[in-house]
Parts: sequence; structure tokens; C-alpha cells
Amino acid sequence: MIAIHRRARPKDMSLDALISETSVSAARMHRLQLGGSKILCILRNVAQAAADTLTKKLFLSAYEACDDAYWRRYASRCEWQSLGGIIEYTPDLLAVPGERAAPLYLIAIRAASNTDLERVAIRVKARKSSGVIHQQEITLNQLCSDPVRKALSTIPLKPKSSIDAGWHKLGEIYINLVEAVNCDGVDLVKGKKIAHIFRSTGTDLLLQNQVERWGQYWNIDEITMEKQNIKIRCYRELVQSAKNLGRSLTMRRTAYRLLTNHIGLNLIFWSQNLWNAKGIRTSIAQPGAVDRLTNS
Repeated sequence: MIAIHRRARPKDMSLDALISETSVSAARMHRLQLGGSKILCILRNVAQAAADTLTKKLFLSAYEACDDAYWRRYASRCEWQSLGGIIEYTPDLLAVPGERAAPLYLIAIRAASNTDLERVAIRVKARKSSGVIHQQEITLNQLCSDPVRKALSTIPLKPKSSIDAGWHKLGEIYINLVEAVNCDGVDLVKGKKIAHIFRSTGTDLLLQNQVERWGQYWNIDEITMEKQNIKIRCYRELVQSAKNLGRSLTMRRTAYRLLTNHIGLNLIFWSQNLWNAKGIRTSIAQPGAVDRLTNS
């Protein structure tokens, strides 16, 4: 008969000691997990920062060209209000629809004419009917006379009680210029209180395409139009020309479909507009290009 010997617990190790040892091990494991999570978070932030830097170098010029064309069409229609003669804003906030539970409102800001600012900070407050005040501080670097759209992401909006009534417009809004540092490092706001109270109309987004990149919103109407132009050119060169020359359409139609699907159009467009956006700038510079979207 084989005797089975159980490993005896050391006489000097009580139940309390075992519980204490288990607790220490659990705490050590928890600390390791927290440390691993922090390392992963740091690595993710570093990777995101590197990706943002790279994409900004590659794509920024095209977004700037497209946004500049938009403001040449519409900036003169906006009602710009001056804050101390230093910066300007438009009280008609743009409501961006999307997959959000409520629309996201954007405010457009620019430096006053012939002014370049190294850093600008503004504080926006919105009072709800319940008396609750929501506020957000926005900081902008390298602000010039070109308008910049920033999201009021921390000011929540709620729908009206009626399903068909749309969304509540924002009530009274308080905007305060906190800081405006010029190129000489001088804060033009120091010692002054520069603020306005206004009521926004909350303009709904209609045919305008706004996307968020690198901390601000850009209009991409021209990018959309240029992709459509590429599609038209591909059709003329591949399909129409084949008919005129008596060539087979099968291969050319297949090539046309491949080149003009979503991926194909993106590849063609960005191959022509990386770094300096030469393709879209040339297209925008053509006579009548500024008004073509307005009339389309």
C-alpha cells in the first residue's frame, strides 16, 4: 500500500499569514497591470503623435488650399464681430451633423486684418435654461487672418421635446479673450477685459463638408469636387476615347471602375496632392473655380 504524504503547511505560517501573502501577490499583480497599461498608453500616444506629424506634412497643404477656397466664397457673407480689435469671430455657429446624439457646434475665429498672433486663448460660456453654465477654453497657435473653425465639444446640446422640432439653438453665449500674444511676445490683452455676450443662430450644415484634422475643422468641398473631376477625366480618357478609336471597351471599363471606386479615387487624388497640393491648387486657380460649387 502506497502512502500518500500531503505537504504540510509550515507550523509557523498561520492562516492570517497566508491571506496576507495572497493579498501582497494580488497587489503586486495589480501594480504590474497598471504599469503595463501606462506603458501601452504612452506608446499609443507616441505612435499617434508620430502619425499626426507625418499626415500633417503629407496632407496639410491640400486641406489648407481647400479651406482657403471655401472662405473666399463664404467669408464675406459672415457677420464678423471684433473682440478688442485683436481677433474676430462669427456669432453664427455652424452645426455639424453626424453620428453624434446631438450636433457639434463650430465657432470660426480669425486674427484682425494684418495681424499675426503667436498664441490666442478664448473662453466660451453657454448658459442653459436650467441656469447651468458650461464653459470651454480654446487655445490657438499661429493665428492669422485666415479663419479657423474650432469645436465647442464640451458644451452639451439637447434636442427639443418635439421630435419634429429639430435641435435647441444655443442661448446667450459669453466669449472672453483671455490671451493674445503677438510675434514680439507681448500679450495684447494683459490688464484688459475684452468680452462679448451674443445669441447664436446656430446655422445648420447644408452642403458643406467639414472634417476634423489636427485639432481644427476644415471644409473639403473642393477635395470632393476634384475627385469628381478625376472621375470625369478617367471616363473621357478610358471609355469615350475607346469608342472613338474603335477599341474594345471591356478592359477599359474594368480599368475605369477600378480607378474610380473609393480607394482608386483617393489614391489618384493624393498622388497628385501630397506635400504641396499642386493638383488641387491648379484646379482652384482656374477661371470660375471659386464659384463652381456655389452654382452646382
